[in-house]
Amino acid sequence: MQIDSALMQYNNRPLRVPSGAPQVQATGARVADASHIDKKSKLYEQCQEFESIFLKMMLSEMQKTVDKSDSLISGGWAEEIYQDQLNDEYSKSMAKTANFGLADQLYRQLSQV
Repeated sequence: MQIDSALMQYNNRPLRVPSGAPQVQATGARVADASHIDKKSKLYEQCQEFESIFLKMMLSEMQKTVDKSDSLISGGWAEEIYQDQLNDEYSKSMAKTANFGLADQLYRQLSQV
């Protein structure tokens, strides 16, 4: 296999970011300014609640993929209720602290209307 030296130089060139350029993520998308988000507003609280519901659904679906047949003791119905409540608390905590950004995006979109 022959390596083109011009292509190799092009791929290994240093990245120069213009001094006045906006922040960018790895995909090249613009990063929105978080300064105008009112995190104490009712709208933001509802957006965070939506993010929490989404995360709970995601956690529940992920746990369905785990094989529980190896368990020595099956908790049955009580374990299912406990796990659902635990997922609820995990999702609320994650929505507040993990900074997934879904609530921020929803807030920005809904506050423009």
